[in-house]
Amino acid sequence: MLKSTELEYKPQKYKFIETDIEELAKLGYQIINAGSMSFEIFMQKMFPNFNLVSLLKVVENRFNETTAKNIYRNLYYDEFSGTLKVEYGNEFTNEDDALLFIREFSTNRNTIEIKHEYCVLPKKYRNKGLIKPVFQESLQQYVNMNAKRILVHAGLSGGGYTWAKYGFVAVDKNEVTFILDKAKTDLNENEFEVIKKIYDRYYSKNPKGKSFPWIYGLHLIL
Repeated sequence: MLKSTELEYKPQKYKFIETDIEELAKLGYQIINAGSMSFEIFMQKMFPNFNLVSLLKVVENRFNETTAKNIYRNLYYDEFSGTLKVEYGNEFTNEDDALLFIREFSTNRNTIEIKHEYCVLPKKYRNKGLIKPVFQESLQQYVNMNAKRILVHAGLSGGGYTWAKYGFVAVDKNEVTFILDKAKTDLNENEFEVIKKIYDRYYSKNPKGKSFPWIYGLHLIL
């Protein structure tokens, strides 16, 4: 069970079947495979209890109206590497108009890992709460699958604090150091010293630490 400051998630059972594939087709997704395994069997074997349709319906409901540009929808799966990639996005011409939701799911020796590559809305729709339901549905599905690792990228924006609130930690010391260096130019001396003490205390005890608790003091950076 995953707990957060806002919600509590309990695992739910689900079986991916042929009607799920029909629902994905209705949404406009192209399913592209490497190998001979059917998508139905692939999902049942590689990602049991993953309600992919439920997650993508939330994406569609929250994101479709943010763009007038054409939206592409692709699902790539590879039975040999045990990976599934979701690509949903518009044909943007500049960053302010970009709409992207790209994630890769992989399984190795029955261990599931998810990589968040992009979750971007057009500029005028950011910071309006549209991503929150997608975030919550994502976490529910990760609990269902018993995912062991979720790799996320958060820049110096509100997104980082959102991940921290849900108990995520920084695994790359270089990235934490980069954030600290940026904070030195953005914060006043007293604020920076608070962050620096947290950084120094953690890495003095954990020189190769991969679980930096960035929730502490992160609100000062953001």
